[in-house]
Amino acid sequence: MTILSDWKFTLSAEDVLRGQGVYPEVVRTGKPLLIKTAERARSEGLALLHPVALTREIAVQAHSHERMLLAGGATLTGPLVTRHLAGAQRVVAAVCTIGAELEESVTRLLSEDPLYALALDGLGNAAVESLAQQVCTRINHKIQAERLQSSTPLSPGSPEWPVEIGQPQIFSLNRPAADLLLAGPIPVWDPFDFQRDDATEKIHFLHCRPWAGDVADQSV
Repeated sequence: MTILSDWKFTLSAEDVLRGQGVYPEVVRTGKPLLIKTAERARSEGLALLHPVALTREIAVQAHSHERMLLAGGATLTGPLVTRHLAGAQRVVAAVCTIGAELEESVTRLLSEDPLYALALDGLGNAAVESLAQQVCTRINHKIQAERLQSSTPLSPGSPEWPVEIGQPQIFSLNRPAADLLLAGPIPVWDPFDFQRDDATEKIHFLHCRPWAGDVADQSV
């Protein structure tokens, strides 16, 4: 199991707006206050981010109908994930977090400056997305050095792999260390399939993005 904390963010005000679910092209034509607040959130909020990722490689022991048994007794179930991971021999699971400080600031500011609080929340969403992409890239580089390549990602949340089933399964792969690492929402996971060029071995990488569940009041 590996903990990585040497992550950097190059986020823009446009990223903050997208993290709020706002189209930058739309607000630039008539919402200067939103742009100014997004710039402020980007400038001041980066210091509130404390990105960490935890990764763990796990061997696959058996495949069966809608069920994958992993080393240590963990399982992945559901038609979507087992179909996509069919033939895998290893899984790399990664848990990502940006820490709790930004979320705590959002909660504190919601009553006194809600516009800025929502901009900070947008920054948090953009940062987690960026962190997940960076983790993907780093693991992908490592995998490519072993002559592996990635597939299209999957995420819990579809009818064939609902969040309430997929999330706990994947989160459990990094326990107990993940319980100490994550101070915010339960993550959502995306598996990536890796195929070795000169063999039949497959490796699957799972990374996370935040999900507003019942563990925290705010999604970051």
